[in-house]
Amino acid sequence: MSATRILMLALGAVIFAAWAYNMFRVLFLLRKRAEAESGRPFPGPGQALRQWGRFFRGPEDKPLRQRLTGLTMGLLAWLVGLAWMGE
Repeated sequence: MSATRILMLALGAVIFAAWAYNMFRVLFLLRKRAEAESGRPFPGPGQALRQWGRFFRGPEDKPLRQRLTGLTMGLLAWLVGLAWMGE
């Protein structure tokens, strides 16, 4: 395995770990909000959809939304780079 491939795999691992951390952060945040709003330990799908809508439109979530979008674009660019290298 060449050094370039090793570097690409390491880069992909770092980007994916950061993406997964932020995605779980979003999921737990939305679950906590849905539970607080509904007052039930297991809020339903309607509450989940309301929280996703709030997340996508709310100004308080803009930094987290931008970070997650950037990491998603980074993962896609990494995949294109792998395809371009012939992986």
